[in-house]
Amino acid sequence: GGVGNTTLARLLYNDAVIKKHFQLRVWIYVSVNFDEIKLTHDFLECLYGDRFENIEDLNKLQQFIEDAVKSKRLLLVMDDIWEDHHTSRWDTFLAPLRRTQVKGNRILVTTRKFSVVKMTGAKDSLKLDGLMEGDFWCLFKECAFGNGKQLPKLVYIGRQIAKKLNGYPLAAKTVGTLLRRKLDTEHWMRVLDSDEWKHQQGNEDIIPALRISYNHLPFPLQRCFSYCALFPE
Repeated sequence: GGVGNTTLARLLYNDAVIKKHFQLRVWIYVSVNFDEIKLTHDFLECLYGDRFENIEDLNKLQQFIEDAVKSKRLLLVMDDIWEDHHTSRWDTFLAPLRRTQVKGNRILVTTRKFSVVKMTGAKDSLKLDGLMEGDFWCLFKECAFGNGKQLPKLVYIGRQIAKKLNGYPLAAKTVGTLLRRKLDTEHWMRVLDSDEWKHQQGNEDIIPALRISYNHLPFPLQRCFSYCALFPE
């Protein structure tokens, strides 16, 4: 999470060449639970602006999809899929798309789990890694300093913090924004010396960076954030 999968997918989805090539473009946010009925409602909302909530019969819902896509080239983006053990549900959801009269339809999936790639039977896959050090520093610097003066001492501390973020853009934005609040050595050293970094589990773990940002929130906002965590994922 935070490496830029969704951002890259969004750039492709909104690209002018893509818009011209596909007559229909549908974006569905999937997340943890792969519920083919809910996802079909989401699909219909993209196509018609109506979720057809009063209809729960999957066959009827899928007939609406089939009618809409049968003669039009489609790009379907399924963002952030987690479930990797329900191949039958995946096949059920895609059934109306397999009955189209048009060739060249495409499905783009984003996921954090390589096992999802196997479940979907994807012909091509791309694993994103963190940004190269030079590119990441440019992003981090912009987030941390903005238009402010880049004092040599803060640049030195900032480079040490940046190395802990392993090139992940979300971590750069989160920690950079935190540093930007106070462009002084004491504040930046507190972030660098935080105990949260000790809990980092591998290069792909950005939770310490997010937790440091949370720890520096004003107390009323921390309580608000904790309250939001009561809602189901």
